[in-house]
Amino acid sequence: MDNRRLSGFIFLILLFIVGVVAGYVYFVKVFYKGSHALKNAETSNITEDFFSLRIYYPSGDGLQMEEKRLPRRTAQIAIAEATVEEFLKGPSSGITSGISKNVKLLGIYKDIDGIFYVDLSDEFRRNFQGDAFAEILLLKGLYKSLISNMDDIQDLKVLIEGNEIETLGGHFYLLYPLKDMVSPEFY
Repeated sequence: MDNRRLSGFIFLILLFIVGVVAGYVYFVKVFYKGSHALKNAETSNITEDFFSLRIYYPSGDGLQMEEKRLPRRTAQIAIAEATVEEFLKGPSSGITSGISKNVKLLGIYKDIDGIFYVDLSDEFRRNFQGDAFAEILLLKGLYKSLISNMDDIQDLKVLIEGNEIETLGGHFYLLYPLKDMVSPEFY
């Protein structure tokens, strides 16, 4: 009976040792893989915490595109706000764009038809100085900047201080959305 007991005791000790080794190997693999994945996620977040916006500025006789990198935003309205704010800042390349200084974005609203309403301060209208071509390029730049960065935008309407305006510089009727006016077939 002593040999049987001794054999059983040795078997239990071996079983215990195998269990400890297997547990150690399992936890080392899981925690190593997890910490390695966490490090990869942290380094990828450094590059993925930013996104690019394409902003189109009036320049000479056309539009000039600049790519801007900003902290990532996920909500569509937040992306639209970032796009308009970057547009209003003007180009970083030093070209003159005709965008009035001190213009503030007061809000962006979206209706159920996918039309975005961009509400700007009165400086956008009041400080505009340009002919019909400068006016259409300014409106087309704003429109193209938004549609190139947004998936669900159908059209764009400009508001000043929360109100519809008849015209920006006296050349184009702005009581309707911009899509038909700034399309390439227009001019």
